[in-house]
Amino acid sequence: MKSASILLLCFIYYVIGYELERSQFWLLFSLYSAAFGLSIYLYRSGIRLKFLIGLSFLFKLIFLVSIPELSQDFYRFIWDGMLNSLGLNPYLHLPSEIVKSDAVNAESLSPMLYENMGSLSANNYSTYPPIAQLIYSLTYDLAGANLLLNVMYLRLFHLLAELGLVYFSLKILKKINLPQKQILFFIMNPLVILELSFSLHFEGVMLLFLALSLYYLYACKIYISALGFAAAVASKLLPLMFLPLLFPYLNKRLKLLNRPQLLTYLKFTGVSLLSLILAYSFLWDSDLLFKNSRTLALYFTSFEFNASFYYLLRWIGFQWSGYNMIGLFGKILPVITLALILFLSLRHKKINFKTLVYSMLFIATAYYLLSTTVHPWYITLPLFLSMFTPFKYMLLWSWLVFLSYSAYKIEGVEENHWLIGLQYAAVVALMLYEGLKNRSLFSRIRFLA
Repeated sequence: MKSASILLLCFIYYVIGYELERSQFWLLFSLYSAAFGLSIYLYRSGIRLKFLIGLSFLFKLIFLVSIPELSQDFYRFIWDGMLNSLGLNPYLHLPSEIVKSDAVNAESLSPMLYENMGSLSANNYSTYPPIAQLIYSLTYDLAGANLLLNVMYLRLFHLLAELGLVYFSLKILKKINLPQKQILFFIMNPLVILELSFSLHFEGVMLLFLALSLYYLYACKIYISALGFAAAVASKLLPLMFLPLLFPYLNKRLKLLNRPQLLTYLKFTGVSLLSLILAYSFLWDSDLLFKNSRTLALYFTSFEFNASFYYLLRWIGFQWSGYNMIGLFGKILPVITLALILFLSLRHKKINFKTLVYSMLFIATAYYLLSTTVHPWYITLPLFLSMFTPFKYMLLWSWLVFLSYSAYKIEGVEENHWLIGLQYAAVVALMLYEGLKNRSLFSRIRFLA
């Protein structure tokens, strides 16, 4: 039965990677659900941890020579790598404006990249941070105008990042006395295999550096942790929201705002900030902040996909005003998230490592529940954090989030709000249940060493 399950999983991933189109939703979701069930069976089968970790990488290698089908973002990744290789700053040039320039037009791959990246990407500036740009550049330098080679090199970078992620995550699980087998909640999860290894989204690299930062933070090696944190932000900007949460963790006394706490926090933030400035200096231009922030602002005030509370607010706004109030709600919801971050950062004078990770998980969850756009690969961040806790609602979400692929039709995008409602109702219900079930957990561990 175990061998049959492994072979069936290999077959499922092969079909998704090589035979399936994104618009075939019910077949996609059925295969994804089967992969989920088989992965849970293997987790519970008693197979040795090392074998299952190796098996997870075998599944990822199935996609090595496949072109991603579930997302077209990788065309923009390669496009940015091409611009960097040509000496053009991807933060300063819209693809739609530069596609006919002599340098870009001379690249034989550029028409395919431009046509397939989609109009949304083609008409917005790149926001991918410096480490992402570095890897995109390296892969293009190695692969040149060969699409498949670009994809293969990107995939190999991702596999190396996941190896590092496994290494540091296992160390963290051991340090905090949790079963190391919990690494499988992430590394064998079909969401991670399909969205990171197959579709090449950069969360895996970001999570490697976040895992490194957390491990050295636990080991009280502040400077190395700060460098890892900066690298995580320079891969994806999202970890920045965790910076205030470190303030009570770095307090080793019961008194709030004591001198050692402030100095340690300043060291951490200073090293992180200087590292980020150095990383961005290679692509710096006086117009960078304006153009980068302009595109980031669109994420909050224009883009909509698979949202939860925002869609409820949008419906209320339509009843009240008769039009889509995303411009208002897109500004209010991040402020609520910021208020939650500050509340958790100042709620306790001192917290331990477990409470820090719990707070990070709560903030990441709240951030996406309040977001206007939640693509499936976004939630790999809270999924990663959840494996260091007893909470399992992220496993349910990592399954149900694939319902969002029902929006992709042969012609255009049309969301099914019943399926979105089902997804979030189930996730929030389980999250509240687990929260009530473990409500004494925070008070028990808050001040433990």
